[in-house]
Amino acid sequence: MKLIFGLMLLLKTAASLEFYCSFLQTGPCNAVLGDKLSLQLVDAREYNLKIQKRIRSKDKDPVCKIWNDRINKAECDLFNNRHDEVSVNNGILIINSVIRADSGTYSIQIYHSVGTETFKADLQVIIEGIPEFVVFVLVWCFQVMVLLGLLGGFHIYMRLTSGKKEEDQSVRMRRFREGHEDTAED
Repeated sequence: MKLIFGLMLLLKTAASLEFYCSFLQTGPCNAVLGDKLSLQLVDAREYNLKIQKRIRSKDKDPVCKIWNDRINKAECDLFNNRHDEVSVNNGILIINSVIRADSGTYSIQIYHSVGTETFKADLQVIIEGIPEFVVFVLVWCFQVMVLLGLLGGFHIYMRLTSGKKEEDQSVRMRRFREGHEDTAED
């Protein structure tokens, strides 16, 4: 049981993928729940960036400002309470473990340091996957099936070998009696 659980943990970490997307691509960006997502921005050392997740209106939607390749945590409500999981490196926004709330349409605005807008784009991010509790239930069912298979195999083995023991016992008893009859005649 511990072996199967350990293997499942190893498989979960080995199956972790990294998805790369860019605001220049035409189609949506697809990622899997719990995996790493890298969004190619631009070299943020030369520009000021503003990333906004469009939900309702531009004034109320979550915003994150990036300057000098760093997220300004005071002006970033886009990734609430997840600042350890989200970082910027060489113009790439890295989300280490995506959640369903990360899916949506993101807008990026790039400004020169003087404040003039140089680039604007949208990117749709789609997070796919099954919840972890479903994986837990599937693993548990697999373990139960293996256990029942082992118990069934043991039961069949015992039924097949128990008949041979009775047969061997009767043969030994017959030989024992025949052996005593030979000694009684002497």
